[in-house]
Amino acid sequence: MRTIRNILFSGAVLGLLLLLPLPCCAAGTTIREGVYAQGISLGGMTRAEATEVIDAWFQEIAGASFTLICLDGVSETVAVSDWDFTWDTESVVDEALSLGNEGSLIQRYKSQMDLKYGNIYLDVSYQISSEAVTETLETLGETHDFPAVDAAMTRESGSFIITTTESNGIVTNTTATLSAILEEFADNLGQNMSVEVVSQEDTPSVTTADLEQIEDRLGTFSTTYSDSTSGRKTNIRVATEYLNGTVVMPGESLSISEAIKSRTEENVYEMASQYSNGESEQAVGGGVCQVSTTLYNALLRAELQIDERHSHSMVVSYVDYGDDAAIAEGVKDLVFTNNLDDPIYIYGVADGSTLSFSIYGVETRAENRTVEFEAETIYLEWPTEKIEAYSSELATGTSVISGTLRPAVTATLTKVVYIDGVETERTLLHTDYYSASQQTITYGTG
Repeated sequence: MRTIRNILFSGAVLGLLLLLPLPCCAAGTTIREGVYAQGISLGGMTRAEATEVIDAWFQEIAGASFTLICLDGVSETVAVSDWDFTWDTESVVDEALSLGNEGSLIQRYKSQMDLKYGNIYLDVSYQISSEAVTETLETLGETHDFPAVDAAMTRESGSFIITTTESNGIVTNTTATLSAILEEFADNLGQNMSVEVVSQEDTPSVTTADLEQIEDRLGTFSTTYSDSTSGRKTNIRVATEYLNGTVVMPGESLSISEAIKSRTEENVYEMASQYSNGESEQAVGGGVCQVSTTLYNALLRAELQIDERHSHSMVVSYVDYGDDAAIAEGVKDLVFTNNLDDPIYIYGVADGSTLSFSIYGVETRAENRTVEFEAETIYLEWPTEKIEAYSSELATGTSVISGTLRPAVTATLTKVVYIDGVETERTLLHTDYYSASQQTITYGTG
């Protein structure tokens, strides 16, 4: 009886041992014959050898090209490595080494039997960056797609003229094309990979019917710049031309800094004076703030939604204190949203002396309702003394005055609404603080 118990106990212990995992395979263990990864035979290889051969195979793929057949029939090749192609060698080598070498006795036995009567094929995990593929498709689309054409119009001699009628287009369906690329990777990895770009219809955002609604002047404002330098006049004209004719649809926002493009010589801007950190300096594009300021006042009178607006660091001469709207690329911007139910049209003219902006659309405001804007200066103080400096580059007994004298100012802008000439609403729009600017007198010591 005791012998039977001992046998049963020993059998139970042996059974447990069969199910317990054994230590990982020792260093130098090789992969069993019949194990493949991505179709590559790994039999008899060590970890380092398997890693090397798998990495070499995938590096060859990373250096290969993927062909995209664009919507115009042109084939473009893209390096697979440009799509951040990566793969997981370590995991598949771990799995390959474990087959028949690791796990419980039963697991090891099963793997050995599988390999005895056939091969085991493992897949290597790999991926490409969806963001990188999307960027490629968007870039190629700029050259090979056929985007919709928006209707356009111009204003001449007091009338609107439709210059372009809308038309539908065909563009790349980025999401569907990305899916097709991923499927091609799955089906033909390591072979000549190619995909035809998937198309989708592109409809115009502005139609002739939209533009034909525009006929009423909702707001207008003008400033003068006849005494400006030649460069400043050029910059005002160029920025105005970039804005003139712009159509903003209901709910659409417009950044003025973006609309007038970067202030560079390539975009036809010239050197002129501008403010920077409370100082006046020469820079390409100087003077465009008068464009944003003039447009800002027209937008206010059209009662459009102002999303972003900044004052200058120092007062300007072409509008009342508190009426200005400064822009500085990447720092300050004028942004508005068309919060009306109909599109609006920006009409701008810069004739070398007067700068004017008018906002056209569909007038829905009551005829007995008028709006005014009150700029009020609540604090003003002029600098009392000039800054003195000395220079050996000037002859003794001579002096030069530089800089512009400007006061320190606090000003407000208030919107006032009248019904039948009676004030019904008063809203403070903003309070602005402007720094003083002193002149410098430099005495010669040379």
